[in-house]
Amino acid sequence: LVRINPDYPPRALSRGLEGWVQVQFTITATRTVKDAMVVNAEPRNTFDDAALKAIARWRYNPKVESGVAVERVGVQTRIVFQLEQ
Repeated sequence: LVRINPDYPPRALSRGLEGWVQVQFTITATRTVKDAMVVNAEPRNTFDDAALKAIARWRYNPKVESGVAVERVGVQTRIVFQLEQ
């Protein structure tokens, strides 16, 4: 429900680089993100830290089973880094 946009890495910005990061993580029963890790990226190691820092601040509605909030493991999303046109 809450998605914080990542900060564009200054080095990538000054070089005019764009790319994306595929991140896998767990949504906890308390709506937070944990165990986030990069599973793929293009270009590699350019936007990884910015993506992980941003996703750590995201919040989700937890998965509910039988009226109880439970963790959702293995969720993936792609964060795209694109310069404004």
